[in-house]
Amino acid sequence: MPIFEYSCDSCNYSFDKLVMHQETRVNCPLCQGEVKKLMSTFAVGSSESASDKIPSPPTRPMCTTC
Repeated sequence: MPIFEYSCDSCNYSFDKLVMHQETRVNCPLCQGEVKKLMSTFAVGSSESASDKIPSPPTRPMCTTC
């Protein structure tokens, strides 16, 4: 589900909000002022550890005559 970052034009408060539909109007939770959506990065989670994704070296030497 998308979590967006916003900044209030009136009081400069920055916050994150889970928005289910893009048509949803978002106002500042402190002053109810107009907000602008900020550019932000995203993260991808996984249940695997990082070491599981690193390929292991070959167990036998690679053929150099092929």
